[in-house]
Amino acid sequence: MQHRCLLKCVSLLLLCGALSVLPVSSARALNSLTVMSDNSMSLAVAEIARNYSARRNVVVNTSFSVPSMQEAQIAEGVAADILITPQAQWVDTLKTQGLIDIYSPMVIAQNKLVLVGPSESQLRYNPESNTLPTAAIIKDIDSDMGFVVASPETLIEGGYSKEALRSLDSGDYLAPYTLYIKHLGSMFDMVSRHGAYGIFLYSSTVNRSGFKVLGRLPEDAYRPIQYTAVVIAGENMDEARRFMDYLKSPEAKATLKNNGFTIE
Repeated sequence: MQHRCLLKCVSLLLLCGALSVLPVSSARALNSLTVMSDNSMSLAVAEIARNYSARRNVVVNTSFSVPSMQEAQIAEGVAADILITPQAQWVDTLKTQGLIDIYSPMVIAQNKLVLVGPSESQLRYNPESNTLPTAAIIKDIDSDMGFVVASPETLIEGGYSKEALRSLDSGDYLAPYTLYIKHLGSMFDMVSRHGAYGIFLYSSTVNRSGFKVLGRLPEDAYRPIQYTAVVIAGENMDEARRFMDYLKSPEAKATLKNNGFTIE
């Protein structure tokens, strides 16, 4: 008899424990957020997500990939609550398709292109000349290396860099030496270890070593690089709007500046 009573008491305790866990688990599942961002903002957005998570006790998931993959994921309905992208035309398309809150788009940061060379480079670059120091670059680069530019298929800066080259190297003198690289790490490796020159996003040069930033490219040589944040339509729009508000906070802006982005 005493043994049966003990079993009943244990069973009741386990049942009560299970009932008390379920609401908390459900609340945690709802108290979350997914931010999809261009991979050129990965470090800054990851830090912002950690800070927001700590302050609001919200689980923030992040996703970083190339634009073509993001477009496919959004079209397939992959769960995301916030999108941060430099592709203004895509934002307009998402509006037309009814996939985002049409009142939410907000430019949160800008980026710049810079000319980068090996750390020992003595090359002088004057951005106000509206040309690249093409002759000096060709003379200085190793014959086995060249002038590195991001591949537009894998890195967002590739398209902007091609625009800048067309504008600043009007004679296409660098074309025979230009290498389009798919991975950012490989670009830096070619500069730091093999003496190449190239065009990079300024934000990607922050907190890296082994190279020299020779100067910013003239901003009229390429389209403005602006990152727009939007709320994706869905069941979690209230939390997504609170995250958008946080992106306007001094703390979030400081994080973006510390990672090489410009804030207006």
